Amino acid sequence: MVELWHVRPSRRMIFAIAPRTLLVIAALCSTTLAGCAAKLAHIDTARDAFAAGDPTTAREVLSKVADGGGRFATPAKLDLAMVDLAVGDATSAEKTFRELRDEFDSSLKVAPLHEAAAMVTDDTARKFRPAGYEQVMIRTMLAMCSLVRDGDDAESYINQAAMLQAKLQQEHDERRSSVFGEVAADKLTANPHQELALAPYLRGVLREENLHDLDDARRNYQLVSAIRPSFLPAADDLKRATEGVHSKPGHGALYVFSLVGRGPVLKAVEAPATTAAMTVANALMLNQENQEDDIATLPKITSVKVPSVVIPPSDVAAVTVASYIPTGPDTLPLYELHGATQPLTDVAGMVQQQVDAEMPWTIARSIIRQGGKELAVASARKNLGLTGPAGSMFQFATSTAWTATETADTRCWGLLPREIQVLRAELPAGDHTVEFAPVRYDGQPIATPSRVPLRIYNAKNTYVLVVAPTQQIYVVTAKP
Repeated sequence: MVELWHVRPSRRMIFAIAPRTLLVIAALCSTTLAGCAAKLAHIDTARDAFAAGDPTTAREVLSKVADGGGRFATPAKLDLAMVDLAVGDATSAEKTFRELRDEFDSSLKVAPLHEAAAMVTDDTARKFRPAGYEQVMIRTMLAMCSLVRDGDDAESYINQAAMLQAKLQQEHDERRSSVFGEVAADKLTANPHQELALAPYLRGVLREENLHDLDDARRNYQLVSAIRPSFLPAADDLKRATEGVHSKPGHGALYVFSLVGRGPVLKAVEAPATTAAMTVANALMLNQENQEDDIATLPKITSVKVPSVVIPPSDVAAVTVASYIPTGPDTLPLYELHGATQPLTDVAGMVQQQVDAEMPWTIARSIIRQGGKELAVASARKNLGLTGPAGSMFQFATSTAWTATETADTRCWGLLPREIQVLRAELPAGDHTVEFAPVRYDGQPIATPSRVPLRIYNAKNTYVLVVAPTQQIYVVTAKP
């Protein structure tokens, strides 16, 4: 995402480029972009392998990109952590997520060398900084890691995610008002950083298990209904918390958290230079000292390349949960279908909202950068004394070659789910075989179910994480 304080290019930096080097820069940029395209293709291959149920290939490819450094190393690390989590190595995944969280939190908002390079090339030259939704989801995945380990830090992690989401919303509102004013700002995308229903839900679940502070559990379940009215199980959750009963006598609760569908990725598209984007660009230009004259000379730009949200196709709509309950040494186990996981957090919708809300700033940054390039070429033409057809040819050829290398920064965390879903089921205490099956929107299964042994404890919670990007699913259970 674009921050207000580092969008303006250095005019002296751009104009200091020697005219004879402009075409060389354009050629070098083309070579760099070709290398970026190759790395992106490798990551796409790994993501497809993971979705197809081949985590080994996914891990090999992602490890190679991550260990090689470069611009795609960090997105590859994020994807690697998801692969580790899906195959049951929650400890390694949590370690990676924690390291990346701390690295992002401690890094400077401005990296001058990378920012300068981005003005000469495009945003792909910048050091990777996660979008707001990616930082929120890092903390959310940390909570999932904790649940399938010991659960000790799950509440802390999900509270961090909720607080960061609220902070991002406040920052967005302040920045929007500073550029458009309070009245005009209301006409733009409102509340792009909506509250996470998963946060109060998980707090309620943890309070309910301990039968501690049930008033807080009730408040959290009520908040879940307010944030996500379509999540009907919240009514049953609230009823239990009100009655102070965790589960039926001799039973425990099985919570299945499901990461369903292939999540959002970014793709470069052409976007028009909207009125809102031009307003942002003008505000950013005016924000710099002694640069007011640049606004009048900034060439008119009608469209720019920007990252757009794309949701890869996936037929899986939910995950059904069933169990085989032992009935005796000489009888078949009793099969019981507990239902399908229900959507609790729309990750794809959250990403789309945040990218849409940031789009005026994203477009404005590209407008200013391309305008700076046009001004640099015009200045070089003037300094060379080129006039008439020769000057026009020089300016056209040079500016076309330079700006043609522009592309949108589509680096992102590509193995996020489309949705986070959940199902709660009560089972008798003891050993069970539990079956998980991905289903389509019509409720029909689309793959062979996965069966895993589980032990349910009396009046306690048991957590399972199911990663279901397509018909191939990964089932992660807590270690004994």
